Amino acid sequence: MVALWILAASAALVAWVYVGYALLLAMLARLRPRPRKRAAVRTPATVVVPAHNEEAVIGRKVANVLGGSYPSELVQVVVASDGSTDRTVELARAAGAEVLDLPRSGKVAALSAAAAHASGEIFVFTDADCFLEHDSLSELLSNFADPDVGGVTANEVRHGARDFGGVSRGESLYWRYEQWIKRLEDRVGNTVSACGSLYAVRRSLFHPPTATAGNDDVLISTEVVRRGKRLAFDEHARIVVGSTKRGSDEFRRKVRIINGGLRTWLARRELLDPRRHGLYALEVVSRKILRRVLPFALLALFASSGWLALTANPLWWILFGPQLLVALLALAGWSLRGRPAGRRRALWIPYYFALANVAAGVAVLSLATGSRFEYWKPSGRDDVGLKTPAA
Repeated sequence: MVALWILAASAALVAWVYVGYALLLAMLARLRPRPRKRAAVRTPATVVVPAHNEEAVIGRKVANVLGGSYPSELVQVVVASDGSTDRTVELARAAGAEVLDLPRSGKVAALSAAAAHASGEIFVFTDADCFLEHDSLSELLSNFADPDVGGVTANEVRHGARDFGGVSRGESLYWRYEQWIKRLEDRVGNTVSACGSLYAVRRSLFHPPTATAGNDDVLISTEVVRRGKRLAFDEHARIVVGSTKRGSDEFRRKVRIINGGLRTWLARRELLDPRRHGLYALEVVSRKILRRVLPFALLALFASSGWLALTANPLWWILFGPQLLVALLALAGWSLRGRPAGRRRALWIPYYFALANVAAGVAVLSLATGSRFEYWKPSGRDDVGLKTPAA
């Protein structure tokens, strides 16, 4: 029966992405862990901050970087202003950064220009609207004491999830799950890619990206793996990132990021070859490819189990019933968004789950129709409490 085959295939895909992949990593982390050396270093580093109209935070960002525990005389801060029309350039210079006042060309072009200007042996990339904890730069750079490490990504800490509604809470829960997966990946070798909020690569491994519509953090960090070095995840290097208040903002952000991510993996498709990259290829396929097409598998699972429950055997309601309930709770969470009732866990978890998967599905379809996102603007994340973390 066709419905049974569809159900089996879609259920297997969902089970692998959400459960099987993590279990495999946990098993490998026990059987064949790959520890790495971490030690204090005194290596000149260039911190690159791309910015477009970030006057509200750029001064604090520069002070935050220079005020950490890593010796400031070893830190060059380069702010790459991508066509800013506000006071970003003026305020960044006043705070002590070297500023490139560039025409509007996109984030990838801004990062490449900043890297060409940089003098450090390690390039550190970080967004303007997030803040390092006092020891984060020191912790991040300590990973380069291991000669096998070519790049390292930081641990994002989401701020504001307890203060707002279901979107920010769902985003926080999602990131806790992501960080758990990254820790497992790191224990067995490489994490899949860096997050743009804070990551670092050796100067010798930096290659200016050529795909202007791809995700810059993925393009830059995966070059490390392509050249045979290790891409690490350091949970001790913490970067504080604001949470999104509105579902519409989070939806658009996810569509843009997933669209760019898929374009990036098309450009880096040689990394999907297990004959050349072994376990790392499986990690990429599982977390960055299969997860993006998961919305279609979830839809197929819902439709096939519903068809069987209504036409074949009532016992299929055991499978279809919970899915229907989650869908109804997600709809209720959406209708009650922004209201106190919408902050109930039974509503915001299904709502955010649905929002994330619909966004992934839209991103896949946008890629298929040729949509591109070459420019970026401030994210609209909550800035409450995003002060420079205390020492």
